[in-house]
Amino acid sequence: MGRPRQFDESNLLDVAIEQFWSNGFDDTSVEDISQVAGVGNGSIYAAYGNKRGLFLAAFARYCDRRAAFVRETVLAAPGSTRAAVLALLCAIVEDCAAQPHRRGCLMINSVAALGTRIPEVADIGARTTTAMEDGVSERLRRAAPPADQAAIAVLSAHIILVSQGLIQFSRLNVPRARLYDLAEVSLATLPAHWADHREPGSGT
Repeated sequence: MGRPRQFDESNLLDVAIEQFWSNGFDDTSVEDISQVAGVGNGSIYAAYGNKRGLFLAAFARYCDRRAAFVRETVLAAPGSTRAAVLALLCAIVEDCAAQPHRRGCLMINSVAALGTRIPEVADIGARTTTAMEDGVSERLRRAAPPADQAAIAVLSAHIILVSQGLIQFSRLNVPRARLYDLAEVSLATLPAHWADHREPGSGT
């Protein structure tokens, strides 16, 4: 049985996320994170083994949150299916615009930079993307007639692809208004005969 952690692990991982996200894996050291988090190097190495172990713990935490963000946003959005998808894409645009220096998404950034060097990064990224697609699928399934259920997986993957494209465009400093336009245009992918389905009891 492992020894209990003598530090606030939640805070440490949040600090690690911010450091790795802002500076990248190669330009972030355990010492950098130790200083900001106020946790000794020895405690970090004892808990995670090395920088890679700490990064993977922080990365998994970030990815779990992103999958939850997508799922909760699209499922909680009131009104039509079209409105729910647009709400998700607009929430992603807003999140991108709020990030310092338009730093994008830690998952996308890390898969591109580390996916071949650290295979676990690609595995976590793939698992997270599937979880995001599943959240969108659950919302779309409410609207699609039985004959269209088979198309949901492809359509959900497309919506997540669009969301990730918006993140990349944001990193290129594409204006927010343009990102909203791109989000709006993507709604054309929803089948016309069920795109305007509304949740029971919704007045919008």
